[in-house]
Amino acid sequence: MSGMTHGFNEVTPSYLGAMCAQFRRMYTSYTQEQAADEIGCSREMVCKFERGRSCNAVVFLWYIKQGLFEWCPAERWNGWDMGI
Repeated sequence: MSGMTHGFNEVTPSYLGAMCAQFRRMYTSYTQEQAADEIGCSREMVCKFERGRSCNAVVFLWYIKQGLFEWCPAERWNGWDMGI
């Protein structure tokens, strides 16, 4: 829902994926294809994860290793509004 804030325990796959996509675009220089090559999966898998259609832990770990929690620490997720 637009304008809804999420607590850490309420993070949905689509919210997590959108947050990871935003992180990849803003904080890294990786394209989906480059991320997929580094992870060892298809670009389609990365795309599905970023759209909330996959809950692939290996893909999520890649974002963590790239610094996801430095960019947005988990403690700040409570009340963080992405407008989605």
